[in-house]
Amino acid sequence: MNENFITTDGGKISISEDVISVISAIAAKEVEGLASMGGNLLGNIGDILAKKNQGKGVKVEFGENGLVIDVHITVKFGVKIREVSASIQEHIKGAVETMAGLDVDTVNVFVDGVELEKAKANESAE
Repeated sequence: MNENFITTDGGKISISEDVISVISAIAAKEVEGLASMGGNLLGNIGDILAKKNQGKGVKVEFGENGLVIDVHITVKFGVKIREVSASIQEHIKGAVETMAGLDVDTVNVFVDGVELEKAKANESAE
């Protein structure tokens, strides 16, 4: 696991990739139209607050010009994929730069699927 160091007057601050992944996942989950990340459906508040699987679907690399963050998502049927993806990019970039104080070079969003709510409702009825 790579770590990035921020040098301050008091010493160094290290922020791990796992922390950046969790921040990114939480920021992405705030966007309306997101169905799931990394193949898991969004859970209840207990799942969101638990660190376990929190950063699933997010990959972080420390590049020369800042962080490169890859996010794999599934969107809800009927949403504008381009708008949801752009909003996720903005949310992640803003959250990571604000919370971690690190520069984000790129946020790549990979839309891996579309969740059909009618199909989901039918499966739960069976």
